[in-house]
Amino acid sequence: MANIEVEYRGTLIKKKFQELKYFLGEKGEFVKEKDRFSVIYFPRGKERTKVSKSPLDLRVRITNKKSEVILKYGRNSGNDARKEFSFPIDSERFEEMTEFLKILGFYYGALQATRTYVYMYKGVEFALVDVPGWGYYFEAEILTESGKIKNANKKIEIVCQELGLNILNDKEFYELLEDLGARPGFRFNFKKETFADVKKRFLNYF
Repeated sequence: MANIEVEYRGTLIKKKFQELKYFLGEKGEFVKEKDRFSVIYFPRGKERTKVSKSPLDLRVRITNKKSEVILKYGRNSGNDARKEFSFPIDSERFEEMTEFLKILGFYYGALQATRTYVYMYKGVEFALVDVPGWGYYFEAEILTESGKIKNANKKIEIVCQELGLNILNDKEFYELLEDLGARPGFRFNFKKETFADVKKRFLNYF
């Protein structure tokens, strides 16, 4: 069963983002456009200023008005291979899910709002991510099986090199996440605020 997500990431300047978007639109296959809002949790009960290196990556997100709970498990880095579990939920119960997780001890984390353009190119899924008011980055991904991770890594590296894309190392990746999470208004503490308070600023995603 293909449930291992092999993923590489890198930052983009606006010009490269636009060039890559045009190239993949011409030479690749456009898959979809995604407007997404995510509530990304830190490890249970822990409030941090730096990104956690915990293998657990828990989030509740809504993409094009459809909601789900996502759990990724494995090493979180600039390039990683993690198991991913997705559980759809009714979008009207998004706030209820945050209450449920709060009861389980998940209070702290970061918010993310993005517009993403997804393409397939030479067997690799490319997500070009526009973070309003911040900048751009890409994700290059192959969904595979545990015995084929090395092949997926090699394939992504070759295609990224062909496209002139620089892949983030671990240090650069953690710095990227910390920069995104440090933006004013993009950290949450559900001991001091409710999701209803947060939602008011992101109503267009719902």
